[in-house]
Amino acid sequence: MMPKELKHIKQKWIKSTGLPCDNNHDPSNILFVDGIYYLWVTQHMKDKPFCGFRNSKIMVTTSPDGYNWTPLCDALIPSDEGWDCAGVLTANVTVSKGLYYMFYTGVDQEFDESHSDRYVGIAYAERPDGPWRKYKDNPILGPSGQGFDMDSVDDVTVLEKDGTFCLYYKGMYPGLDGNHTKIGMAVSDRITGPYTRYEGNPLTVGHAFAIWPYKHGFLYLSGRKDTDEGTVYNDDPCWEDSRGTQSLFWSEDGLTFEPCCHFTNRAPGIYVGSKDDITKCWGVSVKTNHGGLGRYLERFDFVIELDSER
Repeated sequence: MMPKELKHIKQKWIKSTGLPCDNNHDPSNILFVDGIYYLWVTQHMKDKPFCGFRNSKIMVTTSPDGYNWTPLCDALIPSDEGWDCAGVLTANVTVSKGLYYMFYTGVDQEFDESHSDRYVGIAYAERPDGPWRKYKDNPILGPSGQGFDMDSVDDVTVLEKDGTFCLYYKGMYPGLDGNHTKIGMAVSDRITGPYTRYEGNPLTVGHAFAIWPYKHGFLYLSGRKDTDEGTVYNDDPCWEDSRGTQSLFWSEDGLTFEPCCHFTNRAPGIYVGSKDDITKCWGVSVKTNHGGLGRYLERFDFVIELDSER
């Protein structure tokens, strides 16, 4: 059963300093290690267009309090050759048996504006500030060649459930954009794989998503509309479209999802301060405006408003 407080969650935007802007996007999950918050983001070269995903790298920023952030530093850069030589992006960091594992997306020099042929790899480190070493058997997951993920896989989140590693990912079908992508899952008994796709894929709609444990289930937040009505990713500089809805979702089993409450979002990264109290969790998300910041990141908190019935 869905926890009753989830029907009353609101998003509260919080002022912060130092969160990156101008071609920085796709925030990772947020870790708290030895008194420091760690956040990884994708950065594109400022003189290159966003489309194509080439010329990107993963950078890290840290904060002592979650409100004031340090300048970005390189965390992971493209390889000299191979499947991730043109760009690396969309980090998600998981801790297992004393090591930090960064799941990321890679593209090669043949990658084009059709957004096809994205693969998932792993880098690992003894500390969250690196140095990061790429896994020898990369990539660990690629396009299926058929179905919702036949063209690309990316935007990974990995959760461990009862000794099984569940790799949630976004799949791309040829000819569709970010407003029509869906989410699938692959599983393994080892964090490095090999991963086997879940036979019930796709699980739900989604783009630039986050999923995290909460109470006896999971919460899910996606960067696309709940249905095919309305768009998020469009030519408007502010990405504004009043059609359609976006929601925070609940799942008891991590496979089926139901909406809890309205929640506007694009690309989120979540800090899980408690698995039992949603108000101790917070996140950062991509925003856009006309003020010259391009796509930028801003912090939000989860608040409960019990008088707000939906």
